[in-house]
Amino acid sequence: MNDPSFFWLFGLFILPFAWTPGPVNVTLAAAGATRGFWASLPLILGINTAFFLQAMGVGLGLETLFALYPLSYQVLRFVGAAYILYLAYKMTRLTLHDTQIDFTFWHGFLLSMLNPKVYMTLIAMYAQFATVGKTFWGVLLLSTMSLLAFFIGNSLWCYMGSALRRYLERSPRFFRFYRIGIGLILVAMAVLLIAG
Repeated sequence: MNDPSFFWLFGLFILPFAWTPGPVNVTLAAAGATRGFWASLPLILGINTAFFLQAMGVGLGLETLFALYPLSYQVLRFVGAAYILYLAYKMTRLTLHDTQIDFTFWHGFLLSMLNPKVYMTLIAMYAQFATVGKTFWGVLLLSTMSLLAFFIGNSLWCYMGSALRRYLERSPRFFRFYRIGIGLILVAMAVLLIAG
């Protein structure tokens, strides 16, 4: 961990997972567009609180549960896909300044907890950096560093959504395409989860 190359390698590994589209980031883009960045902050905090608990859990042995009881991961995968499909439906019905979807701390917490992509990312992270994750302090370090990457990525997606807000307010047609596009992306992700 004293080797500076570790931090570069970790960044190269984690940033593609943290900053690319996924159910969480796509939902945050929609939240930013409809509510704005600051009103979506509880959603971001809920997502990242859950993420940190997931990162610590996987680092301390949760992946062993998935290995011993493969059905537990399958259940998570299908429940997560169903939840993402529910979100996709809600996204297609969004309106600007929408209050029908609860973009709250607990909504974000649940979104992360039911997202199988998060668990697979964390399992891959601990496999890649196994020597660091051998101790509690190593698990804490990896969890904190990945949390920082995901928090920045989540915030950027939400901010990008909020930056589109003025264009969406000017053009109802553009907003219709935007919300349908968000919904279709989420449907595609749910299908990939079910097929995977």
